[in-house]
Amino acid sequence: EAKNNEGDRALLRAASGGYKDTVTLLLDRGADLEAKNNEGATALVAAVQRGHKDAVEQLLDRGADLEARSTRGWTALILAAVSGHEEAVTLLLDRGADLEGRDNNGNTALILAAFSGHVEAMALLLDRGADQKAKSIGGLSAFLWAAYSGKVEAMALLLACGADLEAKSNNGNTAL
Repeated sequence: EAKNNEGDRALLRAASGGYKDTVTLLLDRGADLEAKNNEGATALVAAVQRGHKDAVEQLLDRGADLEARSTRGWTALILAAVSGHEEAVTLLLDRGADLEGRDNNGNTALILAAFSGHVEAMALLLDRGADQKAKSIGGLSAFLWAAYSGKVEAMALLLACGADLEAKSNNGNTAL
């Protein structure tokens, strides 16, 4: 399959644009569902990143790997959460995405949603049982990341769910 300088193939570009009919055509003609670009993104990840729920569903129906990882270790669920695409978060969880999957830095979808301030995505993850006490490699929880990035609404949600105001990172820093 031909690809551009970024390693994108036609299927990834079609999914990224939400072009459902083109995605169908390419898959019917044998496009590689799991082909990755230079950043390790698949067509599923590209569709999630742009919030194209129909394309995400279509790719999942065709067997796209829910847990495929980018070079950063991001799964489709992590990317949906960090991008604030709640419909994609719900769809991916309904299809069995790993709620506690971690990226290369030990961040979960909840941690990165908190860092980005996507409260609705956080609420969905928490409702499904996301571990708000999970910590990244540096010992940063979702609450600490929300505090460090100035996401007050995210902090409030986590506190309402029982986050520890005195939680410390590996180097002893707190939100205070």
